[in-house]
Amino acid sequence: MRSRRSLVGACLAVVIAAAAGCSTPAAPGPGAALNGPTDTGPLPRALTPAEDASLLYAEDLIVHACMARSGLRFVAEPLAASSRPAAEQRYGTADVFAARAHGYGYSETPARQRRADSTSPDPNEVYQRTLSPGAQRAYETALYGTPGSRPQVELPDGQGLVIATEGCVAEARKRLYGDDLRGYLISQHVTANLEGHIAQDVRNAKAYRSALGGWRTCMANRGFTFATPQDARQGGETAAHKGGLAAEIRVAAADAECGRDHRLLATAVALEQDRFADTGPELTGWIKEFRSLRLAALPKARDLIRAESGSRGVKG
Repeated sequence: MRSRRSLVGACLAVVIAAAAGCSTPAAPGPGAALNGPTDTGPLPRALTPAEDASLLYAEDLIVHACMARSGLRFVAEPLAASSRPAAEQRYGTADVFAARAHGYGYSETPARQRRADSTSPDPNEVYQRTLSPGAQRAYETALYGTPGSRPQVELPDGQGLVIATEGCVAEARKRLYGDDLRGYLISQHVTANLEGHIAQDVRNAKAYRSALGGWRTCMANRGFTFATPQDARQGGETAAHKGGLAAEIRVAAADAECGRDHRLLATAVALEQDRFADTGPELTGWIKEFRSLRLAALPKARDLIRAESGSRGVKG
């Protein structure tokens, strides 16, 4: 799958890399304090992949309009994403009824979204490569502001976080998440790294590995040799493209039924909750801020997407 937004040359910064699909730094350990907001209350829910895709598309729509004001091209495309919760994306499918009726949702994804999520080259990267070196620098400045407007914040875990405070990307993020870009982007960095760290801990836990072993045996008995639920999901996508909805449902239903029978997702979610409870208020405060800001931005993003769809004559 190609990245959502390609950058000019190498990744501009850690925080931009997180959005563009470039490598990210090692996750902070559970005890790493970042001097952020502290909160001992319950965490807001994580966005579904479909909601996350909507926010990213809304960002790109704002960037598109901003770049156009400078006479520059930036293509905004919706991303295909499952409506299933993020935990299912990481650990296994749970809704047997939905799997039997809809598979993973790939066959029912609109064609326009499938194109945006394909392995075809990023049109913005292709466009950038057609520009002269000087024009490429101007394009980067339009996106991220001048180098002098990109302060670096040093995090206690040793990573440097470069924040684009000007340019079209900053405009998009301020419009959706508010003027405190530093707080938003640090919370994004902490959340992405900590969630990845916890997910790996869960996958390595004895209880999850035991449930996964049962899932594999169950899947093998149904004719599938996938090593993980993520492999099964990819297999379901391939099946959808080759054989349509019926082929996709066969994979998804087996995945969900085997996961249910061996409590794969239930085990993972319980382990994940335990890991989050052990992180301490410094880190959970950042996660709460990040999730809250993104949940609050969803109505604005949906309004932007509806307006864009209306301008194209597409039902939104």
